[in-house]
Amino acid sequence: MAQTGWTNIAFDRVNKKKSKRRTVNCKCGTRPANDEGCRNCKQCMKKILIIGGITKFKHLYADLIENCGHKCIYLDGYLRKGDKPLEKKIIKCDMVFCPVDCNSHNACASAKKLCRKHGKPIKILTSSSVTNMAKAIKSINL
Repeated sequence: MAQTGWTNIAFDRVNKKKSKRRTVNCKCGTRPANDEGCRNCKQCMKKILIIGGITKFKHLYADLIENCGHKCIYLDGYLRKGDKPLEKKIIKCDMVFCPVDCNSHNACASAKKLCRKHGKPIKILTSSSVTNMAKAIKSINL
């Protein structure tokens, strides 16, 4: 089963097929995926794209993500040049956070469509607050 709030169709199908539980190793294969020490491994570090959010909080979002051992990529929610810059960032990242309170409907819809196209998990956040972002980041480290 997928984590609550995440949208990724391919991920859901894979989990339905797997009925046996087994230990999952990280990408580097040296440690279990939930091991604290492995999140600093470059192969296991995730690139998280934040679409929109409050621009003044950009450095706070980055600090939260980097303190958990991941890399932050930030893109403001404006789609002035169309979907191409958004698509390029989505291709480079491992997962996407998209707060709806400060993004346009079109930006959220485009992000969701592009994440489905490229098989990236997206978490639509109800608020762009730092607390809500911290909860979302904790959900990926579980």
